[in-house]
Amino acid sequence: MKVGITGASGMLGSALINHLSKSYRVFATSRGRGVEGKNIKWDCFNLTDIILLTEWLETIRPDVVIHCAAITNVDLCEDNVKLATRLHIETTEVMANFLDSYGGRLIYISTDSVFDGEKKGAYSESDLVSPLNVYAKTKFMGERSVLSMNNGLVLRTNIIGWTQEGKTSFVEWVVNRLNDNMPLNLFYDVYFSPLTIYELSFIIEKIIEKPILGLYHCGSRDNISKYDFGKKMAKIFQLSDSNINKISIDSVDFKATRPKNMALNSDKLSDKLQYDIPNVIDSIVHMKNQYDAQL
Repeated sequence: MKVGITGASGMLGSALINHLSKSYRVFATSRGRGVEGKNIKWDCFNLTDIILLTEWLETIRPDVVIHCAAITNVDLCEDNVKLATRLHIETTEVMANFLDSYGGRLIYISTDSVFDGEKKGAYSESDLVSPLNVYAKTKFMGERSVLSMNNGLVLRTNIIGWTQEGKTSFVEWVVNRLNDNMPLNLFYDVYFSPLTIYELSFIIEKIIEKPILGLYHCGSRDNISKYDFGKKMAKIFQLSDSNINKISIDSVDFKATRPKNMALNSDKLSDKLQYDIPNVIDSIVHMKNQYDAQL
């Protein structure tokens, strides 16, 4: 089976390559190369160049494409509406139309940010979306072309993990600050359902083997505030939490408005796959085990 991965040098893309190249031929694309190895073929180009994207698809004719590429800097999207539109909407539409022409499959990695955050409790797939910023609006609009396919799947998620060299994820930022005993300001009023990139890679492999279609939420079994997440990390990593400061997101002047509640209810996916998705603590413990293995 031929599996295409966009945004393949990013945090999730790299984890997917490591995982899926053991069983499939992986065709990776990004602006720069990432993980190399057996069963991995790289083609580096700007995904928003529709001619190059179409050539890549025509040359490979993949059985499935996992579309991870995104501008994850939410504030940057506010200043680059055209770029966010091209990457999140137009490239997705091109891939959806191409794959649909011969029965190929598209797995679109979407976001938990499509809601306004006003709900009490976790969001399910049936809840109405109300994106607050350019990033969320364009990611949601990208979902539409995938859901109009015969073989399209949208996974709304929030991921945590270790990045490739030279980049820093949310978890790495927290660990680095805890290690260095630097001030760590974390929001007590922002809730999320983080899932490790390794767990998501495993779930996507299950989906490749036994396809599911449509819209699914894919987060941890529970949810937690960013502040409590930091406190739990400190405890599990056996580090002092004395430098963690409890603040409100309202006290920060972000360019892009962000939802306070991004908690996802993933029961639909868990039931469909007959699989117990880990909770937040499981995910942090997994991150700690990987951290220790790297030392």
